[in-house]
Amino acid sequence: MLISIVASAQKTLNDYKYVIVPVKFDFLKEENQYRLNTMTKHNLLKMGFEAFYDNEDRTSTVANDRCNVLYVNVENERGFLSTKLAIVFKDCRNVVVYKSDLGKSKSKEYKTAYTEALEEAFKSLFAFKYKYNGNTNVADVEKENVKKSEVPESSQQIDDTKDYLFAQPIANGYQLIDKTPKVVFKIYKTSQSDYFTVQGEGINGALLKKNGEWILEYYKDDKPVSEKLLIKF
Repeated sequence: MLISIVASAQKTLNDYKYVIVPVKFDFLKEENQYRLNTMTKHNLLKMGFEAFYDNEDRTSTVANDRCNVLYVNVENERGFLSTKLAIVFKDCRNVVVYKSDLGKSKSKEYKTAYTEALEEAFKSLFAFKYKYNGNTNVADVEKENVKKSEVPESSQQIDDTKDYLFAQPIANGYQLIDKTPKVVFKIYKTSQSDYFTVQGEGINGALLKKNGEWILEYYKDDKPVSEKLLIKF
């Protein structure tokens, strides 16, 4: 029964109206380098999406219902003699909803290569002929699946009385959202996959994995504090 519910909740691009674009892609060193982020947002708007950067104000609908939003990223699939880029759309659970065809360029100059490859990748998206279908009911099913069927990093069953945080991709890391939904923390990647720096209300600390559980460590009134967080990436 659970399998049939999950299958019915599978969504396509046409089920989403809003898209969030990061201000920096992971494979680049600077925000909007080579204007690839601007180009991505512009093309998404041209397709018919309502697109926002991850650092700009959004409509109340976007802010209050993260599962009616897609999160787009451009991935660099390294090639020996060419640059290859793909445009990837993920939902609020970090599940891939759609991935474009690879865009390729043989230019040796980075700006030209990345621009050409991204333009070519968008050709398959324009060919998709996106059109929002107004379907918002599936999001409610997805929320119920998140509450009832997912397993957190600690491998314990989800208990509605506990405060679980769900990781939403942002530039260089994730924002951790509670069931309100409200952004509780922003965590940023380091060179180690199981270690993040953390920013929150009055908190600057570290998040690290110990014995399969995520532990938040910070100082309060000059005293060290250690808290276990239940996180679903």
